[in-house]
Amino acid sequence: MPALRKNLIYTLCSFLLLLPFGQISYSETAISEKLLPVDILVEDLFQAGSGLPVGKIQAVRGDAIVYHRDPAVAYRIKTGLPLYPGDTINTRNAGRILCRLIDGTIFSLVPKTTLAILQCNHNSARKTSLSFLSLKRGGGHFQVSPPAELFSHEVKIETVTAFAQARNADFIIKTTRDTTEIITFEHSRLEVTDLTEPEVTFFLTDFQRTVVADTSGPQIAETVSQEEAEAVMAETRVLPQSHLFASSAEKYSEAETAAEAWEFDRNAEY
Repeated sequence: MPALRKNLIYTLCSFLLLLPFGQISYSETAISEKLLPVDILVEDLFQAGSGLPVGKIQAVRGDAIVYHRDPAVAYRIKTGLPLYPGDTINTRNAGRILCRLIDGTIFSLVPKTTLAILQCNHNSARKTSLSFLSLKRGGGHFQVSPPAELFSHEVKIETVTAFAQARNADFIIKTTRDTTEIITFEHSRLEVTDLTEPEVTFFLTDFQRTVVADTSGPQIAETVSQEEAEAVMAETRVLPQSHLFASSAEKYSEAETAAEAWEFDRNAEY
């Protein structure tokens, strides 16, 4: 009898010793599940962001989303929707989008691009304007043209490796994790800073190209032919593919010039 009681006590103690380890294992599993990434919630019903609108969606093709300061909730982009300070735009695999900021700046984004509107200050009383964009990945075509009524107008675009400033320029930026390619078009003056060497600043003018990588080295601005520039520009248009090219880049319609493809109502109201 004492031996049986001794065995029961030993078994019970062993069970109690194992119980805490079981609870810890369960707790760790629950915590790890909470830390797993959650898919972003995409809403069809758009909700306004904070502050006043600073831009507007001019056109959209394919799938694109925008989220305000909360990255957990996104909204499907539709033509006519407003943009707000702090908004981040993301184009999906086949998504293309054309936007216009309140200062008149126009930009289009190609598929698989992420761009954030960090700042967009337009002061009509002081006649000044400053926009600051962050191109995190992908590519875009930017048209910066100072409105006649503004005394001061500047647009800044940051990538991982470069920082570009413009008051009057027409250009494309393509960026990856370690490289930024910039191509300028007619009537452009663009100041570029190499973020790996902030003291290195240079200028791009009409029909020039440069590549800023995360490795140090001299920056070279090479000349781009007008034909090559137009072919690159066509890749960013928010138009059906059949309208962009015939059988090759050289055969697309001359009537469908860059100006026509980018025509928009500059007097559109927000």
